[in-house]
Amino acid sequence: MLWLQFTPSAGGVAELEEAVSNTMRILCSLLVCGTALVTVSCHSIKTVSQPSGLPVRYRNTQYGLTFLLPANWRGYSLFIQQWDAPVYSADYQTEVGRERGPIIVLRNPQWKAEDHFQDIPVMAFTRSQWVACEGQQRFFPYACGLIGELWHNRKYVFGLWTRYEDLEIQNNGGAEVKGVEEARDIVKRNHAANDMPGLYPE
Repeated sequence: MLWLQFTPSAGGVAELEEAVSNTMRILCSLLVCGTALVTVSCHSIKTVSQPSGLPVRYRNTQYGLTFLLPANWRGYSLFIQQWDAPVYSADYQTEVGRERGPIIVLRNPQWKAEDHFQDIPVMAFTRSQWVACEGQQRFFPYACGLIGELWHNRKYVFGLWTRYEDLEIQNNGGAEVKGVEEARDIVKRNHAANDMPGLYPE
């Protein structure tokens, strides 16, 4: 094995020490910046807290929706419907188009064709649709009632028709359905778990 020994001059030692010092300063700066970026990134990611009593988690990766359910909802059903609404001109005199979007329906596992339980129908809007619907009031997915914002992410706004139980009553031949209060409580607790200011506060 061949060993090479380098003995720098006095000036060379000073230059070497300065180079090492500069390198250490650069590495320390990079470490500080990297730590700051990680910290900012972690704080910018909104995670849904898991309240006690809601152990069942539904996750929709397409829309970035997480919805929590109680244990007695294990085995729930899921299906997608669609909301469809005409869009009106600024003076509300002319229909100028239509807007559509999904309704993500969570159904109580006890629901039967002859024994209805309250569904939880979460409506999804793009940000631009929400501006037109709530900000400009250019279209309304339902003739009566309002769409209340549950929460939002960077791409979508999730809402619930304030009279959503009426749809289930209509589908049940006008009879009251079971589990309405439980469904309302589940919605309220999910709203609290995603606590954030609405885009258009009332």
